Amino acid sequence: MGWRVQLKYRRTVAALVLTSIAVAVPCAAWFFAGQRNIERQASAEEAGVFLEARKKGHILAERLEARLAALLQVENRRPFYHYQNLFHDPRGASAGAAVTQSPLAQGASDPLTEVHFQVDDEGKLTLPTLNEEFPELSLEGDHGERCALFAELSDIAAFCATGDGEGGETLDAMHRFATTAGSGRGHVESMSWQAWDQHLQASALYADLKYGSDKVDPTPVDGSTDSQTIQIVVSPFSWFTQPVGEQLNLVALRQVETPRGLWTQGFVVSLALVEQYLENSDYPVSFVPRVHSDPNRAKSYVSVPVDGTPWAVDLDVTANLQQALNQAASERQRFFGLFLLGALGAGLAGTLVVYIVFQSERLAHKRAQFAASAAHELRTPLAGLRLYSEMLAEGFGNPRQSQRYARRVANEAERLGRVVTNVLSFTRLERSAMTLRPEVGDLELAVREACKGLQPVLDESGAELVFEIEEDLPPVLFDRDAVVHIVHNLLDNAEKYTREVDGRRITLSLRSTGDGPTLEVADNGPGIPSRLRRKLFRPFERGEGGDDPEGLGLGLMLVRTLARAQGGDIRYSDGTEGGAVFTVTFARLPSAA
Repeated sequence: MGWRVQLKYRRTVAALVLTSIAVAVPCAAWFFAGQRNIERQASAEEAGVFLEARKKGHILAERLEARLAALLQVENRRPFYHYQNLFHDPRGASAGAAVTQSPLAQGASDPLTEVHFQVDDEGKLTLPTLNEEFPELSLEGDHGERCALFAELSDIAAFCATGDGEGGETLDAMHRFATTAGSGRGHVESMSWQAWDQHLQASALYADLKYGSDKVDPTPVDGSTDSQTIQIVVSPFSWFTQPVGEQLNLVALRQVETPRGLWTQGFVVSLALVEQYLENSDYPVSFVPRVHSDPNRAKSYVSVPVDGTPWAVDLDVTANLQQALNQAASERQRFFGLFLLGALGAGLAGTLVVYIVFQSERLAHKRAQFAASAAHELRTPLAGLRLYSEMLAEGFGNPRQSQRYARRVANEAERLGRVVTNVLSFTRLERSAMTLRPEVGDLELAVREACKGLQPVLDESGAELVFEIEEDLPPVLFDRDAVVHIVHNLLDNAEKYTREVDGRRITLSLRSTGDGPTLEVADNGPGIPSRLRRKLFRPFERGEGGDDPEGLGLGLMLVRTLARAQGGDIRYSDGTEGGAVFTVTFARLPSAA
C-alpha cells in the first residue's frame, strides 16, 4: 500500500524533499550566520566597553599620578623636624634655647594627605597634630579623632621599628632608598649638636620656657658638648601599601638617618578624597591596591595602574556591560523574531508549493481515472448499440423481439447521451462557458418530462419510480435544460446504488417548504458512508469499494453547480428507513414571498 501511494504521488514526494532542502538549507545558513554575527557584535560591544573604560582609566591614572608626584615633591622638600609637634628650628634662632610648633600641627596643607606621622629609633609614634604632654597644642576640634587615628597607626610603628611580618619588606625597601641617598635621591640636612639636643628635648624645653619647669636636662642627650655640625641623611619618600586600622591604605614612607639611629617618617593618603578627586560621571571609580583577592573582579572592573605606586584606578563597568548585554539580547531577540517570520514564510511558501504539486498530481490522477471511466462508460453503451443494431440489421434473434431490441438501442443511446452531456457540461464549467437562462415556469411539468426519458431504463432495471408531488406548487424560476440534467443525474445515481437491493424504489418529491420549492430524490439503497460525505460534491470523487458501480464522479458536482447557478443549492441526508436523500432547493420568487 505504501509503495503504491509512493508511486501514485511520486512527484509530490519529490517536490516535498526538494522544497524541504530549498527551505532548510538557506534558513540554516541564515540562522548560523545571524547567530555568529550577533555574537561577534556582542563581543565587540563588550570589548568596546572595556576599551573605552581603559582609555578613561588611563586619563584618570595619569592625572592622579601627576597629582601624587607633586605631593611627593612637596613632602620631599619638607625638613625632617616638621614631623615632630615641637621642634627646634636651626634656622630660626642664632643662640639660646628656642622651640616652635610644627607647621603641620594644624593639619596637612594638602587635602589628599590625611595625617603625617613619625616613628623614632625606639619605636615611639608621634603625630605633628597630636601632643600627649600638651593637649592644648593638638589640632583643635578633633582631638579624639586624632587619638583614634594614633591607635590605628600603631601597627605601622611596630613594623617600622622591628621589621617583623609584612613590615619587613617595607623596611627593606626603605633601607634600599636610604643607601642610595648619597647618589642624589635624598638630601642631607646639617645642624649643630646643640640644635640637635634642643630638638630632642623640645617638649621639655617648651615646658621650661612656658611654665618655668626644671624638666630640661642640661646634659646633652647624645653625650657631646661641643658645637660641631652633624648631618641628618633624609631619604626620598616612596609609596607603600600598609594596613591602617582595618583597611589597606596608600602610605608614603621615608627614612631619616640620625645620630640616634633610623627614624621613619610618612603620611597617609586620604582614599575618600582621592576617589572624590577621581569622580567621573561615566563610571563608578575606586582607588585600590593592584593585587585583589577576588578573581571575579576583573570580569566587571577595569584596573589601570598608577605609575610610581602599588595602587590602581578601578573603573566599575558593570552597568555599561549590562547595557551592552541588554542591547545584544535585544538584537538577538529581534533576529530570532525576524528569523521565525522568515522561516515561517518560507515554510508556508514551500508548503503551498508542495500542496499545489499534490493537488495537480491528484487532479491528474483523477483525470486519468476519469478518462478510464469515461472510456468504460462510453464503451459499454456503444457495445450495446452495436449488438442490438446488428441484430436488427441482420435479422438475428427472435423477430418478435425486434421492438425490445429497438428499445435497448434507444436506452443505450440515452445512456450514451447522458455520459456525453456530463462530460461536455464539465468541460464548459472548467472553461467558464456554462450559461443558464432561468425562466418562470411549471417545475412539475419540467420534472415529469425529464423522467420520461429515464422511465424505460428504470422499468427495465426493475426500479420503481414513485412521485410525491404537492398540489398547487407556485411558479418557479429555473432553467429547463438544467433541471433535466439535475433529474437525470439524481435518478441515474439512485438507480446505480440500488441494484443490489430487493424491492428497489426511488421516490421523487416536489413540495414547497420554508426554504422555497424543493426537489427531493430518495432511494432505499445503502446510503452514503460518513467518510465520503464531505467529498460528495467534488469532481471525480467516487466510492472506493471494489463493488461500487462505475461512473465518472461528475454527476453530483454538476448538480450542485447547476442548482447554485439558479440561486438554489443541494444537500444530502439519510433516509428515515435507510438510503440516500438528495434535496435540491430553488430560489423563491419575490411575489411568492
